[in-house]
Amino acid sequence: MRAVIVITDSAAMPTFERAFLEGGHAFTLLPEVVGAGRTGLKAGNRVHPGGSSLLFTVVPDEELEPTLTFLRGLRDEAGAAAATKIYVLQAEEG
Repeated sequence: MRAVIVITDSAAMPTFERAFLEGGHAFTLLPEVVGAGRTGLKAGNRVHPGGSSLLFTVVPDEELEPTLTFLRGLRDEAGAAAATKIYVLQAEEG
């Protein structure tokens, strides 16, 4: 099993959410996350504008590549390539 984490601009997340719902894919969405990266702090306030969202899903190993292709297409459709990070981790049910 693989855990797939997508962090992107909050304005782009509706594209991901809609596609996951329409496709019947399981996911968890955190609509507002605060963090700092190479572009600085994004806290969604006047001092540190911009917001980030996080989408999390777990897929069997054999579904990883199609899922990544799907996510990259959504990222490009949302015009959020520069603002999107996709991470993959090994996942084990505890």
